[in-house]
Amino acid sequence: MEKSARNKRFAILLAIALILLAGAVWVNVKLNRDDVTDVLGSEPTPTPEADSIGTIASVYGDYFNSFRKERSEVRAQEIEYLRSIINSGNADEDALLDAESRLLELVGRMEKEFTIESQIRGKGFLDAAASYRGGAVTVVIDGESLTDEEVARILDIVMSETGLPASAVKISLGS
Repeated sequence: MEKSARNKRFAILLAIALILLAGAVWVNVKLNRDDVTDVLGSEPTPTPEADSIGTIASVYGDYFNSFRKERSEVRAQEIEYLRSIINSGNADEDALLDAESRLLELVGRMEKEFTIESQIRGKGFLDAAASYRGGAVTVVIDGESLTDEEVARILDIVMSETGLPASAVKISLGS
């Protein structure tokens, strides 16, 4: 009975985390769409290069879309694996707790990556891809060059979202 109650509690916590993530996604998409409208003076015209949230992608948009697709596929596999451990009924207490902890950590990292990418786009960059793993964040920015001020803005976003020091953040260009 205790295992069933723990599974229900975990399922409720996971559902709440996913609802919060979906809400954050919706708010960030709405805010970024409004930012693009403000900058361009009108609603962006959809083109084949437009990415999934309506911002205008650059020549390198395929890289960012491909990155996000691959990241989603890998994360789906990770989530499925962890859920299979949690729902198997064969896992010992330590394995179950570890799987639950890793799943919640994964969802948290996913939310941070999405927030970092959205905030960077909100600061006027065409696109960004963030990867948060092993206590470090790698951010790839769509562009040909970055000023010191732009690097500082990106670092500020990543550091405030993750709590990591600047030494744990790598910023590169996708061009």
